Order: sequence, then structure tokens, then C-alpha cells
Amino acid sequence: AIWRQAWGDQKLLLAAMAALWLVFPWLYLWLWAQVPTENFQLILNLIPKGWQKLSGVPIAGVATPAGRVALALVDPIVVLGATVWGVTRGSDIVAGPLERGTLEMVLASPVRRGTVYATNAAATITGGAVLCSVLLVGTWTAVAFGPWSGKLDPMQFAPAVFNVFGLMTCMAGLAAFFSATGNHRSRVIGIMCAFYVLSLLAKLVGRMSDGFAAAGWLSIFNAFEPQQLVSGTADAWLLTARYDAVLIGIGLAAYLLGGILFTRRDLPAPL
Repeated sequence: AIWRQAWGDQKLLLAAMAALWLVFPWLYLWLWAQVPTENFQLILNLIPKGWQKLSGVPIAGVATPAGRVALALVDPIVVLGATVWGVTRGSDIVAGPLERGTLEMVLASPVRRGTVYATNAAATITGGAVLCSVLLVGTWTAVAFGPWSGKLDPMQFAPAVFNVFGLMTCMAGLAAFFSATGNHRSRVIGIMCAFYVLSLLAKLVGRMSDGFAAAGWLSIFNAFEPQQLVSGTADAWLLTARYDAVLIGIGLAAYLLGGILFTRRDLPAPL
């Protein structure tokens, strides 16, 4: 029953994001295919060298078909979508039903707090895996049958999609941790929005300034680099494993700590 309820709560968001992520790679590749590679290279050369550091890869690599496809996976449609999924579902694990007054009814039945928490966490992570599978299918088909058909191996973008899953798990775990300690979902979402902005700024500062390069290590986005994972070699999978070990490790650790705190905390009386 808890599993069905969890899926019921997230099915609309899951369906909407799945439809968007299935179509987006096709639209993205079609739009960029309208710009010849030579012209795209000229556009990139206009970017100041200092700003080129933000790409995470050499500009020459970005101008290739593989590099241009990889940019789809760092597009706001994907990055913000992954963040929205993690934050909305993670924040709803405790603070959401507590604020709505439904958590007490669930816990009134013969079920442990840990079971409720773990089931919702599993549903969120499984939903993220489903969405990334849809994104992989959309990317695979767009590369295999789209404007650059025959020029690229569609499976070389699989490691980059796995990196997106790592980001989703990390954000969901952190949101669940704050949700397990709070009473209001809106506050949890506010905390996560601030965390997102600060993490993004830390990465930008670390990339742009040699003197503050260490700031980049304070950002979870330092382990989110899909554009570096499209070489199609074993090294890409090794780098993905390293990045996802950080992201998924942080997410699971946050889930675990949040679960411990939730099972031991006092819940406020319903209003």
C-alpha cells in the first residue's frame, strides 16, 4: 500500500518528465544540426578563453558532433529536470505528508517509520532510474536515426546518462535528509534551492579562478560532467564510476542519516 501510494504521488511528474526527456534529444539535435560544424566552431572561438574553462572540455571537442550531443545532457532541460525530480520527491518523504497532516494516519497503521521512509526513498530512486532510461532511449534513437545518423555510436552517451542519474540520486537524498528533520516542505525546498545555487557558484568560481580552484571541490557539480563522458572508451565508464560514486554515495548517505533521524525524532501533533 505504501509503495502504491508513493507511485501515485509521483506518477504525474514522472509521466510529464518522461515525455519531455524522450522528445528533447530529438529537438535538440535537430536544432543544432541546422548549424554547420564550421560555423559552430567560429561561434565557440568568439568565447573569451577565460570563459572557455566553464565547458569542462576543450572547445575543439565541444565543436564535434559527439560534443554537441553531449551538450544536450548539460542543458537546463536535463539538469533542472533532474534537480526538480530529486528536490520535489525527496522533500515530500517526511515534511510533505507531515505538513498535509497525512503522515499521522499512515503511521497509525501497523507499519514502522523506517518502512515508510525506505519505501518512499526506493520509489524516488526507481523513478529516477526510469526517467534516465527514457532519456537514454531518447538520446539513443536521436543519435541513431536523427540528423547525425551513422556518424556516432549511440551507446557512447550511456555513461553521461548514468551521470544524470547520479545527480538525481544525490539531490533526492539531500532533500530527504532535510525533509526528515523538518516540518514544512516549503522550507526544505528553499534550503535545497539555496544549496543548488551555492553549489553552482562554487563550481563556477573554482573553474574561473586559479586562486580559488579549491572552491570547486565544495560543489556536487564537480562530479557532474556528462560532457567528459562521451568518448566511447573504457576510460569514460571508469570516470563515470568515479563521479557517480561521489554523487550516489552522498545521496545514499543522506538518505540513511535522514532515515535514522526520522525514526528517532518526535513528530508534532497534527493541527
